[in-house]
Amino acid sequence: MKILLIEDMAGFADPMRQQLEARGHEVTWIIGAESVGADRLKGILAGKDATPLTDQWDGDTGRLIEVVYSDFALALVDGGLIGPVDSGGPIVAALTQAGVPAVGISGGGAGNPPLIAAGAIAGLPKEHVVLAIKGDVLVAAEVANDKDQDRLSSRFDCFAQKMRDKADKARKAGEKFDYGYPVLASAS
Repeated sequence: MKILLIEDMAGFADPMRQQLEARGHEVTWIIGAESVGADRLKGILAGKDATPLTDQWDGDTGRLIEVVYSDFALALVDGGLIGPVDSGGPIVAALTQAGVPAVGISGGGAGNPPLIAAGAIAGLPKEHVVLAIKGDVLVAAEVANDKDQDRLSSRFDCFAQKMRDKADKARKAGEKFDYGYPVLASAS
């Protein structure tokens, strides 16, 4: 299955991409868009000097790729992006209009309600995405084909709460919780 991953932080995008590819998916990763059209967008590839948590759009047209929505079965979209299109909302709206299901993956989940309002089928905090893939909660084929938005939202919300509870328990015990992102392990 071809999946479009739109995430501006390499420290989050790389582990997501690796997990999806390990499950046989073909992933196209961009950090944002220069422009959004009805059937395609001009995506921005990560910069060669990007760090795990920072990148920027330098106007380098060599970083642009054409993304045709119909090439993808599913998209995972962050709320805040890099580039002239600095929000996932317009991208989610265009993907939805083109019939491509999108899942919001904003940090802490706070940016997911606007993505859902734009047409995302559900939202999941980005820090839980790797665990959701590993735990078969975010199974790309199932998510792409599930038309019951309430069921997906409930499934993701329950999973996120369970992970928050586990992380809180670990923190209270003086332990680290492994979210599956090396950048979070080194930051905590």
